[in-house]
Amino acid sequence: MKTIYYNGDIITVNDKNMFAQALCEENGKITAVGSNEEILSIKKDGDKLIDLKGKTMLPAFIDAHSHFTGYAHALEQCDLSNCKNFEDIINTMSNFINKNKFPSDKWIIGCNYDQNFLKEQKHPDRHTLDKISDTKPILIIHASSHMGVANSKALEIQKIDENTKDFSNGRYAREENSLVPNGYMEEKAFLDFQSKIPTPSVENLLNLINKAQNNYASYGIATVQEGMVAKPLFELLKYASSSKVLKIDVIGFADIATASDLFDKEPLYANKYHNHFKLGGYKIFLDGSPQGKTAWMSKPYENEKDYCGYPICEDDELLKYIKLALNKKQQLLAHCNGDQAAEQYISQFEKALAEEKKSDCNRAVMVHAQLVRKDQLKRMAKIGMMASFFVAHTYYWGDIHLKNFGQKRGSQISPVKDALDLGVKFTFHQDSPVVPPDMLKTISCAVNRVSKSGKTIGENQKTDVLNAIKAVTINAAYQYFEENEKGSIEVGKNADFVILDNNPLSVDKNKIEKINVLETIKDGKVIFKSK
Repeated sequence: MKTIYYNGDIITVNDKNMFAQALCEENGKITAVGSNEEILSIKKDGDKLIDLKGKTMLPAFIDAHSHFTGYAHALEQCDLSNCKNFEDIINTMSNFINKNKFPSDKWIIGCNYDQNFLKEQKHPDRHTLDKISDTKPILIIHASSHMGVANSKALEIQKIDENTKDFSNGRYAREENSLVPNGYMEEKAFLDFQSKIPTPSVENLLNLINKAQNNYASYGIATVQEGMVAKPLFELLKYASSSKVLKIDVIGFADIATASDLFDKEPLYANKYHNHFKLGGYKIFLDGSPQGKTAWMSKPYENEKDYCGYPICEDDELLKYIKLALNKKQQLLAHCNGDQAAEQYISQFEKALAEEKKSDCNRAVMVHAQLVRKDQLKRMAKIGMMASFFVAHTYYWGDIHLKNFGQKRGSQISPVKDALDLGVKFTFHQDSPVVPPDMLKTISCAVNRVSKSGKTIGENQKTDVLNAIKAVTINAAYQYFEENEKGSIEVGKNADFVILDNNPLSVDKNKIEKINVLETIKDGKVIFKSK
């Protein structure tokens, strides 16, 4: 049986034929695209007709970078994003504990606090969190997911004390004139701490994964990324796949330092979907967060004498990993926020290509690319490296970037127009759970580049609506080597669609983020429908 959608405002994202009125879907594939007259003429008895009534249809959105299970975990954490001061954090967490009546030994996790928006203009410490509870272990996670704060009980459980050494790429903050940790930690220190917190039961995790994919679908997304897969996380996603819980496609990127052998050991998932899950390549971190001031810069942060953030990986180590990816013919994604992290990634890739006598970088991706420079984009274009911009930073932290980097650097975060002009293929993402996976908000941010306070963040880096749409459809499909299956409405491709109540190409640019997702369709099946 065929399903025919007609009387629609269809944006195909196919440059050869950008607009259509109708299409036909059969067995999860697009079989025809054209005018109402053309498509309705192929209808037979028993076929299903769906009148779009002038609504807008696009290819389903494709998430170019997020942490899918991290977003799932966050669904049962205490959201601190609206907290304005330490007292708000204490009250919000206390109410959360009282409401949920957790067992005494359960870790209490809060997420999305941001010192940049707190009255105190600094991170809380363990003493602040001890006011919530000094008997329950508590951790609050920064909005960047690169840092956090633990209470005294949590530090005690993990044996973090004055004898605990900092990592070369991450530190524990200390009490004044002391080596005693004050509860704040960042980068490797924080990630190591977080990794040792007991995880929920498998049953609970599967339930959270199901809720998470429903949320992604409500934003029009039918393909999502798991941005850093260590072996325990792979086992969870493998279980979700074998249990047939997944209804959207999940692409995982293996931690190249600890899980590079997954492709050999798990061939069922190597670069091909099995029950909606596959491994797409490797991932590495090269620096931290620009709003958290751990991104690695070539020049000091504003009003800092010589502090430039710091690297995560040494040059020779990165070179080794790049060569591994090249020789395994696997894509490598690198987290780079600061321009010096970008420089390290580009220069070591150039070196690896030369030494291995290769010209193809296998669509390597610079993830975030917040402060990548124009001269660096030119070199990226030359080797075929892609950029996946966290362009929504212009809204969420645009004001903070102006403060941290000054007008000249801060206004040029996520240099989308430069990338477009220089021929660098780019995508957009939300890095969820950092911010919600709202693609229409992201498109709006790329087009308007207005901060929370109403400041324009780089007028010269604005892009047009169509190229913003391409960044979350056909370009994202290309990033995943799926441009022949997804990303545009063309015959032979997957029947992955999103139906909107308005057309982003024709509405006022300032109203794009107000457009509503009405339906999301994956492989011809409705996976979300608004009430």
